[in-house]
Amino acid sequence: MEFKKIGDRKFQCRLNAEDLEDNNISLDDFFNNDTEKIHDLLETIMEEAERNIGVTLKGDVMSLQLAPLPDHSILLTVSSGKDDFGSMLKRVGESFDKLGLPAEDIIDSEPEQEDEPKTKENTRKPVAVNTGVFRIADYGDFEQLCQSSARTWGVTNALYKDESDNTYYLILQKGRCSEEKYRSLLNLIMEYGEFDSSKEERAAFIKEHYSVIIGNNAINVVKKYM
Repeated sequence: MEFKKIGDRKFQCRLNAEDLEDNNISLDDFFNNDTEKIHDLLETIMEEAERNIGVTLKGDVMSLQLAPLPDHSILLTVSSGKDDFGSMLKRVGESFDKLGLPAEDIIDSEPEQEDEPKTKENTRKPVAVNTGVFRIADYGDFEQLCQSSARTWGVTNALYKDESDNTYYLILQKGRCSEEKYRSLLNLIMEYGEFDSSKEERAAFIKEHYSVIIGNNAINVVKKYM
């Protein structure tokens, strides 16, 4: 991300293709007005803007303009405005829709690569799995994990609880997160929990039979309030 300060209440942010991938968002998501992904992206942009150029836009009064650039990057202009955050997210999708350009014509996505075959479960190094299920003994351990973790982007994660023995299960899916960041996250999780499985069937069983504690973006949700 590249930032340019225009004033105390206005700045620009340029996101290249790698930034979009790291944040698990594409132009299709803007076209489809995926408010959850757009919200997560904007939260990151606001944090980085405060850290990099000292611009802080707190509260729900903001305005956003978007424009695709010839080099396949996106330029966002963020400033104080009169619309609430929900209206701003709605305009994000509308802005791209008016362009009349299909996302695939603006950004080329790399094909997904298949993972190497897994030969063992319950290994101490589950760094090659796209889906990972981890058993965490208690919620305090999960809080410590979240506190130690960087904010997660491009990784789908949710927290479930087995009420019968009061243990927790964290389910992750790699998504568009870079391999390096995903490996780092998995190895960090191993410090606070145990690798349970890499099978989709196991993840599906937990989702069906255990209680949902945080159904989406669990690590970031807890981290945000710590």
